[in-house]
Amino acid sequence: MELVKSEGQKRQEIKNLDKFLRKPPQSSVVLEFTPTLAEHILSNLNVGNRPQKPQRIIDYAKDMGAHNWSLTGETICFGTDGFLKDGQNRLAACIRAQTPFKTHVVFGIDPATFHHMDTGKNRGGDDILAIMGVPNAKNVATCMKFINAFRQGRPTTHGGMSNQAIKDMYLNDVDENLLQRAVKAAKALYNVISYPVGSSSALYYLASQSGNEELVTKFFEELRCGGSKPNRYYAPRHLVETLVKLRMDRTVKISSEMYSVMLARTWYNFKNNKRSTKADMTVHLDDKMMPI
Repeated sequence: MELVKSEGQKRQEIKNLDKFLRKPPQSSVVLEFTPTLAEHILSNLNVGNRPQKPQRIIDYAKDMGAHNWSLTGETICFGTDGFLKDGQNRLAACIRAQTPFKTHVVFGIDPATFHHMDTGKNRGGDDILAIMGVPNAKNVATCMKFINAFRQGRPTTHGGMSNQAIKDMYLNDVDENLLQRAVKAAKALYNVISYPVGSSSALYYLASQSGNEELVTKFFEELRCGGSKPNRYYAPRHLVETLVKLRMDRTVKISSEMYSVMLARTWYNFKNNKRSTKADMTVHLDDKMMPI
């Protein structure tokens, strides 16, 4: 538990930190962070970081409060711009536990490299988008990965995209408003029948980009209601009933690849007013994505 400090002591803590921010040392230094100093940093120097991890903060706080927190090789980092680049969860835990802790601190980090940092886990593309202020960052990042895969004829995002590729794609190669509409439609579909948001939103985006947004909106409505036509081979109805049956069969796991291929085939049949077939709902490991 931190003892009550005078205003003079608080100002001195901030002054000591400011000294390192103004003239970064060439190597890391060991500093003690008090709840007071942690509050100052998170209130004034925590700009552009990804959302905090509540459960991680709780876990860290428990260790700090129980005095199980020791000095390790992990660092808290500040950039050349004077802002915090890594360590916000530990600082938040310090405040929660009301317990000071010591750690290595690195100053003078190039802000351009911040997305490679984290405590035990690299930042993902969704974190980069969140830092950029993109709404629904996690779903948008997943959507873009599937868009990229579908454009290459792949039903899977395995192999992934680098953080830089996701950032570049968002800034230069997508319609931000259409992305948000695609994610919204896919989430509404997921809330009803739990279809993967990534695959669904990517199909919505690509179909809309081809000038079919009104039709793909109707397609998603048909999927949500299970298909408005009684014919079992009416494309949306056939997909919904097939997925329900597969989910009831515990020996079958519906992968994102299977769903992506089946969804694309169903969309093709729907927009061309064609009946679905059993072959459309049969997916093999080497099946490619059909153009959307």
